[in-house]
Amino acid sequence: MVPIVLPTIVSIRSSRSCSANFVASKLSRISRASKDWLAIAAAMDNELAISIFEAMEQVDSVETAEAVADAFCRPLAPYGFTACLITTLPLPHERRWHESIFVNAWPREWYERYNEQGHYRHDPCAAHARRSGDPFFWSDVQASIADEAALVMSEARDFGLRQGICLPVHVPFRPPAAVTVSGERIDLPPGALQLVHALAHHAARSILRMKRRSQEDDTPRLSGREREALQWVGAGKTTWEISRILGISTHTVATHLRNAREKLGTVNITQAVAEALRRREIEF
Repeated sequence: MVPIVLPTIVSIRSSRSCSANFVASKLSRISRASKDWLAIAAAMDNELAISIFEAMEQVDSVETAEAVADAFCRPLAPYGFTACLITTLPLPHERRWHESIFVNAWPREWYERYNEQGHYRHDPCAAHARRSGDPFFWSDVQASIADEAALVMSEARDFGLRQGICLPVHVPFRPPAAVTVSGERIDLPPGALQLVHALAHHAARSILRMKRRSQEDDTPRLSGREREALQWVGAGKTTWEISRILGISTHTVATHLRNAREKLGTVNITQAVAEALRRREIEF
């Protein structure tokens, strides 16, 4: 996927003032939060909390990854965050890792340097985000890292990204992803990290849904015979039994099933049946 380069994030600070009770009630309405989340909202900066709640609502109403990223970044801009990257996290040896980026709002010079030097292989934040689903500050992973990893963080500082946070997004049956935001000097209010992480999760999952819908729109529909063959596989029939039911050869049944797997992007027939069910190509 070609990265979407956002314009520079503009700092916008609202003059509105809200009570802690209003913050808590809005969080409860939007995310059906637990008492722990309500306590976080009540204790943190009210203005940021309200901005995050509004961003959650905006994420649900927009239709592009760029708009999702803009909604995510806007409430953070007044606190020193000037750069953002939303991406899945392939394994370190993946040479074309940049194709996994959904939204790229890094400084262009840093993005080019990062790729030229192969920094992704040694990025300590990416490595930690693949292993853990908890949010963290960049400084949390710099205590004891290898020289190659230290170089990544040192060069990020040279390009004005001295401080940042990384917000892992781990979704079942999907590769790990992360939202990372950074700047020269960030000043996130106490207690805000978990709520920002919730917004990152909301934003990343929205982008993943957009990507899935786009892929499905581009995926060839199954033919009638391919659907029939998959339907009977799902009912527990063998290739030979399906050939007798449909009045075709076993070779033709195998061809239909192979074509169905390829169209659905699956590696085996069990996955193909599950994917066809999810897309409502077949039903039981």
